[in-house]
Amino acid sequence: MRTFLNLDPEYTRQETALFHVQPIPYEGTVCFESGTAEGPDAILAVSDQMEYIDETTHYSFFRHGVYTWDPIPAASTPTEEMARIEETVDRRELFRPDRFPVFLGGEHSITAPVVYAAKKVYPNLSVIQFDAHSDLRDEFPPGGKASHASVMRRVLEVVSHLVQVGIRSFSEEDLIACPNQVKHFITPDLLDTSAGDVFESILESMLGQLTDPVYLTIDMDVFDPSAAPGVGTPEPGGLTWRQVTRILERLFQTRKVIGADVVETMPLGGRNVVTEFMAARLVGKIMTGASLAWDREHLT
Repeated sequence: MRTFLNLDPEYTRQETALFHVQPIPYEGTVCFESGTAEGPDAILAVSDQMEYIDETTHYSFFRHGVYTWDPIPAASTPTEEMARIEETVDRRELFRPDRFPVFLGGEHSITAPVVYAAKKVYPNLSVIQFDAHSDLRDEFPPGGKASHASVMRRVLEVVSHLVQVGIRSFSEEDLIACPNQVKHFITPDLLDTSAGDVFESILESMLGQLTDPVYLTIDMDVFDPSAAPGVGTPEPGGLTWRQVTRILERLFQTRKVIGADVVETMPLGGRNVVTEFMAARLVGKIMTGASLAWDREHLT
């Protein structure tokens, strides 16, 4: 079985690792290009080509340990799949004070049952979503209420605070469904503002909408497709690597993040492995932020 980073055994012990990577290779409700079920394995496959030191902080993020679980096998229906994911996350105790889980999708529908499991442990949970699509339809074929296009509507059934970052594609229903619960920070607000007072003001407003603790979900189509082409539904005008990672840095500095997922990587095959490399690096960024936060809380 592949593991994230392919580390030496001393850093991959289940009982002591801070980071628990859970692959969920599911794509039962895709409505355009298929292939996201192959995303988790593709991310794991390229992860051992990464350096283990974050380039911005020079922090060795792997030293808190990284354990990779067996993938959750797909069920026969979307409803059964959502139940299976939630039950597995509960049984494996992935949400614990001494663990930081990272879920690798698969399609975005996996986020809802993961959030349901997290909510049982963290009642005041809020969610921040990086995505090109708002995913707020009540139901959408195929999959109905368990569709990837309805995943954040399902999340809003259990959380009261949702911040959406990078949205640039939404239906009329998306805009009117949950106006009091959802705060949008759409792409035009963020483009060309990765530094300076304007970006800082947006960051302050964005993070101010979140309660502690926070669950983080990242759909890879939040990035501009010129940078991350391997996604199921690419949308023009996306965010840059620097914009996303700058927001993540501040998120981990100011909020208690308790878990994350990276979803919707669709390997293109051949030699084009840009998107899975970016996804793996993104997981490294998440682990760096969580490691530094852990050190601040426990070593100072």
